[in-house]
Amino acid sequence: MAGWRRLPIVMDRVRQALARRWRPQSFADFVGQDTVVKALRHALDSGRLHHAFLFTGTRGVGKTTLARLLAKCLNCERGVSSTPCGQCSACLGIAHGSFVDLLEVDAASRTRVDETRELLDNVPYAPSQGRYKVYLIDEVHMLSTHSFNALLKTLEEPPEHVKFLLATTDPQKVPATILSRCLQFQLRRLEPELIARRLGTILAAEKISFGEDALRLLAEAADGSLRDALSLTDQAIALGAGTVDAQTVTAMLGLCPNDLIDALLAAMLDRDSQRLFALVAEQSALGRDPASLLDGIIEGLHRLNLGLWLPELGKALPEHLLDRARQLAPMELQAWYHLLLSARRDFSLYPNPRMALEMALLRLLSFALPEGPKTDPKNRQSPSPEDSTPPMGAKPKVLAEQDKGTPAAQPVADYPHEDAQASWRGMLARLSIEPSLREFLVHSRALRCEQTELVLAIDPVYLDLVRRQEQKLQMALGKEVRLHLVRLEKEHGSTLSQADQEAASARRAALEAEALADPRLQEFQEVLQARLLQWEMQDLAVND
Repeated sequence: MAGWRRLPIVMDRVRQALARRWRPQSFADFVGQDTVVKALRHALDSGRLHHAFLFTGTRGVGKTTLARLLAKCLNCERGVSSTPCGQCSACLGIAHGSFVDLLEVDAASRTRVDETRELLDNVPYAPSQGRYKVYLIDEVHMLSTHSFNALLKTLEEPPEHVKFLLATTDPQKVPATILSRCLQFQLRRLEPELIARRLGTILAAEKISFGEDALRLLAEAADGSLRDALSLTDQAIALGAGTVDAQTVTAMLGLCPNDLIDALLAAMLDRDSQRLFALVAEQSALGRDPASLLDGIIEGLHRLNLGLWLPELGKALPEHLLDRARQLAPMELQAWYHLLLSARRDFSLYPNPRMALEMALLRLLSFALPEGPKTDPKNRQSPSPEDSTPPMGAKPKVLAEQDKGTPAAQPVADYPHEDAQASWRGMLARLSIEPSLREFLVHSRALRCEQTELVLAIDPVYLDLVRRQEQKLQMALGKEVRLHLVRLEKEHGSTLSQADQEAASARRAALEAEALADPRLQEFQEVLQARLLQWEMQDLAVND
C-alpha cells in the first residue's frame, strides 16, 4: 500500500494517525501493487465482475483498503467504474464507515458458526441503499471449520446483488473449497526504497522536517508494511518534537549508531581485541542490548561486503574500512558473516547475552584463512604465476621453499599412496567442516591421498553437492593440498559409506553363523520344532 490522498474528514482537535489520514481513496493512489490494481481496474471497466474476491498478503500492505475501495467502485452513484467520484453519499458513507450495505466482519472475533449463519441470513435481501450488498470478511482464515462450511454454499452461488470480499494474511489456512470459489490477488511486500519515498512525500505534505537516513531506518524496520512504517513515523515525530531525524529513530528502534558499528568493524579488521572488547564493555555499561549490538555488526558486515563489490554502495562507507577490508580475502569476510550469523542463532543457548556476544567475537578473531593471493573486488585479476597452484606433476611451491632452506608452513601428514582410502578416512575424521559436507563426502573414494594432492571420486548423486562446497573443503585442507573432484566409476571401487555397509554386512553374517552354530540354539530349535525368523543385531552384539 502506498500513494496517498487525504480523507475528506476533518478532525477539529485530535489529529488522526498518519496511516488513517493518508489512506488511499482511489486506484491512482496505490503504488507497489501494479498487477492487482491493473486486474481490478480492467474487471470494473469491462463489467467482468466475479462474485468473490480474496486479497492475501502480509500485514499493512493494503488488503482491507483495497477491498473498501472496490466496494466504493461497485456502489458509486455515478455507476460501476474504476474511478469512483468520492463525493456521492455512497462514496462518503464507505469512507466514513457508515454505509449500511458494506458489512465489515472481523473473523478473528466472530469464529462461531452461529455468528456466521446470522451474518448470512440477510444475504437474500436486496441492498437498502447501494447497488450491491458487500460482505468484507477480514482475517477470514480465523473462521472455524463449521463456519467455513456454512459460508461455502452461499459463497458458491450468491444472489446477483451480493459481493464477497475476503482478506487474509495466511491463505494456507483457508480451505481449498473456499479458495476455488474466489478470485485471488496476492499483494506483495513493499521494498524499503519505495516505503522511504512515500514517507518522504507524506512528511513533505505535512510540512514536517526529516532526514533521508531516518526514513531509510523506518522503512527497513517496517519490514514491507507501509502501515507499520507510518505508525513508527508517528512515534518518531512525537519523540523528535515534530521532526524526524536519524538519531531519534535510532534510539527509538534500539539500533546501534553507524559510527559505533564502524568503530567495532575497524577493531575487528585490525584484530585489535583490546579496543574491540573495550567498546563492548562501554556499550554494556550504557545498557546496550548485546543481541542488538551483534545485529548491528552483522548488518555492518553486510554493508561492507556490498561496498567492496558495488562501488556505488561503497561511497557511503568510511574509506579506511574499505581499504582495510580489501586486504582480506573475500571469502574471509564471508566467513565472518557466517560465524556471527550462527552465533546470533545460538544466542539463547548461552547463560547470558553478553557472554554470547563475547564468544562470537572471540571466535571471529581466532578465525583466519590460510594465507593466499589477495583479490581486490574492484579489480579482479588472476593471481600471479608464482602464487598460483602448480600444475599436475609439478613440484609444489612448499617443497621448493624447503629445498631452498626457507622456513615453510607445516605440511599435512604424509599419507602412503598405496593406502589412499584409509588415509582419506583418517583425514576426513579430522577435518573441520560442516556436518552436511561431511555427510556428502562419505560417498567418495580417494584415488590419491598424498602430501600435496587429494583426488576424490564422488558418487554422481553427491558430486554436484560437493562441488558447490568445494571452496569450503579446500579451505579445510589448506592451500598446499591440490584438490581434484571426479565422477565415481565402477572400477574405482567402494566409497567410505559402501565400505562401512559391506563391513557391517560381513560382521552380521559372521555373528549369524556363530549363533547358528551354538549347540544351545540348535537344541532349542529341535525341541520346540522352531525356526529363526529375524535377527536382532543388538542382541547378537551383546552375546558376542
